[in-house]
Amino acid sequence: MERVELPQLHEHPLIAFNRFAFSGCQVCSHFFSDFDVNAYGGYCCNELGCDEAVFHKECAKPLKEINHSFHPDHPLKLIIPTFPLKYSQPHICFCGRVFKVGYFCSLCDFKLDLECARRPEPLILLKNSYGHGHEHPLKLICDCEPYFGIRWEFCKVCIKGLDPADPYYRCQECKEYSFHVDCVDFFPEAYHTSHPQHPLKSLRGQVPDYADKKCLLCEEEFDQLHHQFHHCDVCNFSICRECIRHPPPVNIQCLKTHEHQLHVVPRLIDFTCNACGMQGNRSPYFCLQCNFMIHRECIDLPRVININRHDHRVSYTPRLGHGEWKCKVCRKIVDGFYGAYSCSKCPTFAVHARCATRTGVWDMVEREGTPEEEEEIAPYEVIDDNTIRHFSHDHNLQLNKDGMILSENTVCKACVFEISSEPFYICKHQQCDFILHEKCANLPRKKRHVCNNLPFTLHTDSHFTFLCALCDQYSTDSLDHESHPHSLYYYCTCNTKGCRLCENTKGCRLCENEGNYLFSCDECDYTLNGKCALLPKKVMKKRYDDHPLFLSYGDMNVDEKYWCEACEKKVEPKEGFYTCNDCGVVLHISCLFGDFSYMMPGSFISVDSEYGVYAFINHGSVTRSNDEVVSNTSTSRPICYVCNTRCKLPSVLKVSRNEDVVFICSLKCRRHFKSDK
Repeated sequence: MERVELPQLHEHPLIAFNRFAFSGCQVCSHFFSDFDVNAYGGYCCNELGCDEAVFHKECAKPLKEINHSFHPDHPLKLIIPTFPLKYSQPHICFCGRVFKVGYFCSLCDFKLDLECARRPEPLILLKNSYGHGHEHPLKLICDCEPYFGIRWEFCKVCIKGLDPADPYYRCQECKEYSFHVDCVDFFPEAYHTSHPQHPLKSLRGQVPDYADKKCLLCEEEFDQLHHQFHHCDVCNFSICRECIRHPPPVNIQCLKTHEHQLHVVPRLIDFTCNACGMQGNRSPYFCLQCNFMIHRECIDLPRVININRHDHRVSYTPRLGHGEWKCKVCRKIVDGFYGAYSCSKCPTFAVHARCATRTGVWDMVEREGTPEEEEEIAPYEVIDDNTIRHFSHDHNLQLNKDGMILSENTVCKACVFEISSEPFYICKHQQCDFILHEKCANLPRKKRHVCNNLPFTLHTDSHFTFLCALCDQYSTDSLDHESHPHSLYYYCTCNTKGCRLCENTKGCRLCENEGNYLFSCDECDYTLNGKCALLPKKVMKKRYDDHPLFLSYGDMNVDEKYWCEACEKKVEPKEGFYTCNDCGVVLHISCLFGDFSYMMPGSFISVDSEYGVYAFINHGSVTRSNDEVVSNTSTSRPICYVCNTRCKLPSVLKVSRNEDVVFICSLKCRRHFKSDK
């Protein structure tokens, strides 16, 4: 891929692209506040995490010096911005707009932004790039003197008043025929490259009843009250202001997309895009020789990319071929006779082209021509059949599958869940208490996740722990849960479904999170909160029972009444709970797992009075709080200083108050405690 160094504009090398970009140009977007400046072709950044740096070709490489009739006495030199561009010093164009890339006169206090530098000469017959605008010459009026009287002149395009203190164009013969500088591209009647047979009329407000309410070219919906658009009442052809100013090219040559030249078909027409297999209803690009049709958004699709739904690279293929394919993003059928993305290492993996290149799925980096990333590094070194050296620990760890009896509340150093009867690795060093679930020891060093485009790296820093933004523990984008026969998929959206375990429609009651991070079934109305979906199936709580407690999903007899062994309150049979299969002991989930259940005992936390915990700080941290997470395993359980009840949960907060030490049972109580101090 061609790389261009533009150090004044951007810190990374830029690559040329030929597709339609729908993010504003980093240079000329400074001029416009009412609409984005889309572009076909230009330069963009190809660095991970830097996906919004887009530049028009003409904006990325402006001339170093120009002569312009707006200032005929001296040449104008390019203003070179300081890096980074967004922090560069702003300048004011003679027209009053603020800009950061433009031109200046070294002898006079005259500055010109790039937009005005491209304006037509002020004393010629004004024509926009789409046809005749006005039959008489227009003169640029630039008195730029304050005017405090009544505005007698109005712009013929936007019908707003003209301020004599700002530059504007005036017809030399009609006198009262005047335009704002920004409105010269939007004459009351003008021809357009996509509709050369009739002039388009500039309209504002109500769209005619017979007309389509969206732009024919870009599908932008017209604002019924304020949107300015352009319309041909002979052909029922309507396009938006942005497509008037920056029209899509009539012809496109992109060999990566198609071997022949493509031509735009500016009309309402139902078609299936050959590149992505999805339906379209307006203005495709068409190859007459091949009967090939394509969305303009699908031109120049990237060849090799990473997406956050898969750990391998995926590659674009014009045809998947025969077979039953299902998209791993939207989970709908993928037609194998059209273009899509597939994985060379996973034969059944397929993704719609449009799904794979969505902003929230693709990391926006094109990988074609770049070396494959290194193979995944194993999380441990195998010493023998039962011994490993894990990257997170200095000593050898021995595998135990025989159900070694451990003390109550022995927790895994990775997930902070209790070690029960599951296989685990334990340190062979006599004075070391390091222990890991077998499944936690096998966690990959790097992992892609549906909630973010950037890959995650597994950290083991003993001086810092944190709350997962989704569910307070390790999570996946889909899971198979024993409470339901179908797969559950991750959703981050406003959802009225409630969690089947905690019956909360706004957020899980376990973490008091009102976010909308849910796992839902596509086939039926079944939803689990992320935290509930990943609860352990079996726990050991000898305080309540000598046998294992198993997670139940509301399958008890609804006609009977059950009471929690811990809080002695009623258990709703339809909700989730833990129970002993031998003794019939029943406990609320919330009585086994509290706000501090996912924190390693000995950690210190800081608490925000409004939002709860925002940082977890372990021993050795530079900043240290007085709130320590401690195990609640003593025979006589402490009383919460705030709610005045016995702290029944496995972990509580020990808080210093003046010279006293008090205990807090939950984040809710901790916030009240802080406000009382």
